[in-house]
This record gives sequence, structure tokens and C-alpha cells, in this order.
Amino acid sequence: MTTRTRTNTPDEVTIREDGTKSTRVHLKRACNGCGQYLGDVADWDVDDRGELTDVRGECQHCKPLVEAEAAGARTWELLPRNIASVDNAIDRYGVFAKGYWQFVDGKNTVVGLRIGTGEDRVVARFGDWIIRHPDGTWAVHAAPKEAQR
Repeated sequence: MTTRTRTNTPDEVTIREDGTKSTRVHLKRACNGCGQYLGDVADWDVDDRGELTDVRGECQHCKPLVEAEAAGARTWELLPRNIASVDNAIDRYGVFAKGYWQFVDGKNTVVGLRIGTGEDRVVARFGDWIIRHPDGTWAVHAAPKEAQR
């Protein structure tokens, strides 16, 4: 594996003679997993088909997910738009899963997914990553506090 160094060039603000400001912005790359900024966009961020490459391995927050996947784990990012498909995928493993509810603004609202029963159950909230390890155990990788999504 090639080690790459990503630069992180700050934006440059120039004040003209007339007092107006000009800002040169450097395009930044965000992590595919959590959306945190990683640094400047680089040549390796786009593949031969013009698709963005997976840079989660560069992200301190998402690197453990990449390592778990390399070890054979299955992962899902839980979002409101995919909760039904994630729930169905978990059900196919024969594991009980259902919406996790909390009161939000005075209303009982689904805020995530409860996986398993009893003491072994885990709760993932929207934005968290659900991990099914090769040994059949489940874990949750919490979304970063400053997630930009």
C-alpha cells in the first residue's frame, strides 16, 4: 500500500489597495463515511471512470471501519432514508431489529435502530455505522460529534 500525504492548504485572503478582500479558496476533500474534511483535493481522489475514490482510510474517525471491513465485517451507515433496507439486511441474519424511539420536540420519533435483544443488544442512531463482525457479534461506531452531514 502506498502512503500518500494529503496537504491542507489554508484559504488565502488578500486585501487590495482599495480595502476590498479577495479570497483564494483551496478545494477540500471530505471523508466518504463521515463527511469530515481531510485536506486538499488530490489527483487520487478521482478514479479512471471519474468516480470519487473511497478515502475513509485517511480519516481518523472512519479508519476503524475500513479495517473492520478488511477483516470481513459488514458495515452500514444508518440514515433515515435507508433504515428499512438496513433493518431488512439485519433480519436476514436472523437478528431482531426495530426502530429506536425517543421523544423529540414533544413527539415520539424514530431516531435509530435497536439490534438484538437482551444484554447483547446495541442501539445505533442516525449517522452511526453498524458493524456485523465475522463472528456474528454486532457493534456501533458512533458518528463524530462534529459530523458535517
